[in-house]
Amino acid sequence: MHDLIYGAGALAGWIAFVYKFNHLRRDWGNPALRAVCAAFGFSAVAFTLTVGPVYQPVDAALGVPNLTKLFVHSSMVLFSMFVLQLLAFWQYPAKQARRRSRVILALAAAVIAAMSVLILIAPVHQNYTIHFWKSHAGETTMQWYLTLFLVALSASLLAIAYWSWRFAALVGELPWLRRGLRLTAAGALISFGYCACRGLYLILLGAGIRVDFLVDLAEPFASLGQIVFFTGLTMPSWGPNTRVDQIRAFRALQPLWSALHAAFPDIALHVPAAREPAVVGDLDYRLYRRMVEIWDGRLALSPYLGAVPTDQSADLSQRAEAEARAVAEGLRNRQDGLRPGTSTGTEEPSHPEAELDWLVAVSQAFATLSEAVEVDRT
Repeated sequence: MHDLIYGAGALAGWIAFVYKFNHLRRDWGNPALRAVCAAFGFSAVAFTLTVGPVYQPVDAALGVPNLTKLFVHSSMVLFSMFVLQLLAFWQYPAKQARRRSRVILALAAAVIAAMSVLILIAPVHQNYTIHFWKSHAGETTMQWYLTLFLVALSASLLAIAYWSWRFAALVGELPWLRRGLRLTAAGALISFGYCACRGLYLILLGAGIRVDFLVDLAEPFASLGQIVFFTGLTMPSWGPNTRVDQIRAFRALQPLWSALHAAFPDIALHVPAAREPAVVGDLDYRLYRRMVEIWDGRLALSPYLGAVPTDQSADLSQRAEAEARAVAEGLRNRQDGLRPGTSTGTEEPSHPEAELDWLVAVSQAFATLSEAVEVDRT
């Protein structure tokens, strides 16, 4: 049963990895795709190494009994850390996302380094055993090792559940991304059941009570949780081919995004190569990233803006044209080194679900203004 449960998790992991790697090979510069492929790869490795027919020859090849467990547990920690990195890329402006990504990977490296030291000095390398937890969890050094592993994994899973659920509330116009984030949160909570069972086992063992059933009970939580994880993290790229409106919206944002990116290159987390199609991989992800980057550029431009008319009685096209004129003027002011001193901040839509419509309207008005300027120049 052990090999069947973990084998199912391994199979699901490799399928998810191949699926997303197919997107990555067409878009190598995309940090979100790199993160999700790394997450799926480490999860698949962890589950594969746990299957008996794979674990035994690998452990024998290493020449140190039970050292394979370090690779299993390290891969599980790295999986959770790369999912956190992915969420940072989805959710935050470029500078903040890169900064968070570096912090997350530094924490992962510190945890794995500490785990490596503990398992290398632990007295668990005399005899090979597939029942690692039941055989060695009671030893002092291994208790520290396993506690560190469970705390790191638990903290990551709970953070993933929290941020995924919270982020899902912000993407109302992108249903496939919203559903994927909610499933990701569910997968994190199911996977946390593994940590809860193994953690309770360690606590009871420290009190002199052996409940080996808890070790076995943790296994289905781990496998099922990962399968739900894979489903949630791939869902943003499942959208039907008829999502013409979102493709049009992505392309309609190009004029405004390009102008802001030319002025503030740091707003872009990822700039596709010119030879790449307009939309590669996860459309929901790319559309949301473009919206985030436009708001980030608009905020960076605010010191160069004068007063923006805010007549709420005007219709959407009139307000969008006023905003587009203000952005165009702000870009000219920045180019000329002028700061009017009337910073208006970021124009927030009245309702979150109107955000995409607002940005598309502003971008279209901006494109029309730019075309008119070019005509006047000629």
